[in-house]
Amino acid sequence: MPNFTNPRRCAAVAATAAGLLVLAQAPAFAASVRVSPSSGLDPAGQTVAVRGSGFDPARNNRFGVYVVFGPRGSDWATNSNAYLSATWVHPGGSGGGQAPMSASGGFSVSLTVKAKYTDGDGRKVDCLKTPCYVITMAAHGAPDRSQDTFTPITFKGSGSGSGSGNGSDAEPGATAGGTPSSGGGARSGAPTADGASATPGATSGGAAPPDGTPLADASPAGAFERTVSGGQASSPWPFWATTAAAAGAALIVRAALRRRSGRVAARRRDVAHTP
Repeated sequence: MPNFTNPRRCAAVAATAAGLLVLAQAPAFAASVRVSPSSGLDPAGQTVAVRGSGFDPARNNRFGVYVVFGPRGSDWATNSNAYLSATWVHPGGSGGGQAPMSASGGFSVSLTVKAKYTDGDGRKVDCLKTPCYVITMAAHGAPDRSQDTFTPITFKGSGSGSGSGNGSDAEPGATAGGTPSSGGGARSGAPTADGASATPGATSGGAAPPDGTPLADASPAGAFERTVSGGQASSPWPFWATTAAAAGAALIVRAALRRRSGRVAARRRDVAHTP
């Protein structure tokens, strides 16, 4: 008696196996940042080392993240003028104001921090009174909050803070603001599209982002506020994984149907030749 295989069962098994294989191969990313030192800093200004891990370099069309220092205002993700210093971290990043992100989502940069400064909107920022952070966020205004971290930075004369952050326990600051500034205007390291250093009151020209789409406004603020067309962009691997699983399942079903048809035909021939 021929053993007929159920095509639907084959398809289900194939799809499940393909999905499990993809999930097993997909890297797990969990953004985390450590800042050293992060507390008891010199109010007059100091450089800190920022080390990130677990970021997803493929997300948001490989735009990467901005690493900035300043308060967390209500518009912290779209208004770059609040920040004293910033670096654009992305795969292949190099040159002024940029840094590379590794294939595993790691990076290492330095930021200048200061207790008091005037932001790009002319507002006075006092980190002795307003909580300030080393912040990471998806670059070019992409609305992807999976890359956000907030590491509290404290100075002598202010409260204590921890040396790492993931955005889970940070309290919003009361000050909002625009281009990374040092005392009065934009400073070197502003998140421009091409990583070029910015000067006070000047608009910096920028190259197109990794996907080749030109920025509508190539100034530092324009790069910060740019939102990826069509909403949140993410790694395309789920689409290709689903496509591959569906294609594999279809091939298995097709092969099963062919085998079944062949067995049925053979059985009919045997019956026809039976005396």
